[in-house]
Amino acid sequence: MEIIHIATRMKHHSRHSGYDRLSDFVPCERARPGAVYRGLGVIPDRIWGIFLRRSKLYLVPEIKQEVDLQFKSWFERKDVYHFLYGENDFRSFRPPKGSKLFVTYHFPPKKFEEYFGKPIGLKRANAVVVVGSNQIDYFSNWFPRDRVLFIPHGVDTEFFRPPNDRLRENKVLFVGSHLRDFDLLRRVVEKIGGGPDSPGFTIVTFMENWKLFKGLKGVELLSDIREMELLQLYQNHAALFLPLTDGTANNTILEAASSGLPIITTDVGAVRDYLDESSAVLIPPGRADLAVSAIMDLMRGSKTREELAKRAREKMVQLDWHGVARKMMAVYEMC
Repeated sequence: MEIIHIATRMKHHSRHSGYDRLSDFVPCERARPGAVYRGLGVIPDRIWGIFLRRSKLYLVPEIKQEVDLQFKSWFERKDVYHFLYGENDFRSFRPPKGSKLFVTYHFPPKKFEEYFGKPIGLKRANAVVVVGSNQIDYFSNWFPRDRVLFIPHGVDTEFFRPPNDRLRENKVLFVGSHLRDFDLLRRVVEKIGGGPDSPGFTIVTFMENWKLFKGLKGVELLSDIREMELLQLYQNHAALFLPLTDGTANNTILEAASSGLPIITTDVGAVRDYLDESSAVLIPPGRADLAVSAIMDLMRGSKTREELAKRAREKMVQLDWHGVARKMMAVYEMC
């Protein structure tokens, strides 16, 4: 079976992060820009812009990649074409006769609807792959439900691993920007207050978000850190506090849990596809009071932290990329 994966590499993902890691565990070819892609470069971006006026994610490189791939498919057919980030990369591609088409989507329904209104081109697909069970009903509006398949996002459990020793700082970690509840984060940090007996906060996010935490005490702000620094943060903090507004799979949750970091997060979206009450502290949306209590209780309870870390790691071992890749190969064969 000849398989090709099509994916835009997300700049903010580290070497061992991101859904396109799937390609490292599946025997496949990765789509690369070819002669057609380079030839299309002579067309000014403003001309492409006429076709992309309403698009927030599908941009000039993506449309050129799809045209290039379509041209290649006429001369060199693959058995399976899998677009790993459907929101970014898939619109008009038509697989050759006898080939199979798979598209994975990552946005939760509300955000997908906000950006796209409705999916495009799904009638040509053999299956739609989703990474959160909260996406199934939504995509079933446009595609046969029995071919909307939930296959969990994987994680590299060999790289994101617990530390050899159990010494952790009296600090709470926050990582990311996508669908994060920054308002709740600020209120919680403000309430905890940065006093001598209070845990400090390390906040890793894009620099443009730093202004949200101006004037707060006990906060260290980081951006554009290296992958090994991120791993060390997962390994040497006492807990991860990750307030969310929505979501499907979340790289930060997967990586932190795999690294043995106890997690407090919001019970929204597809969080329960990856964690439950035995492996994390799940709080209702917007409840700063409950978040503060959960953080302070967890910081005082080393045994609870150890138990959560152990169970979270166990759940992530079940989501190691090797196992996820085997499930995906079975789907390629079956559909």
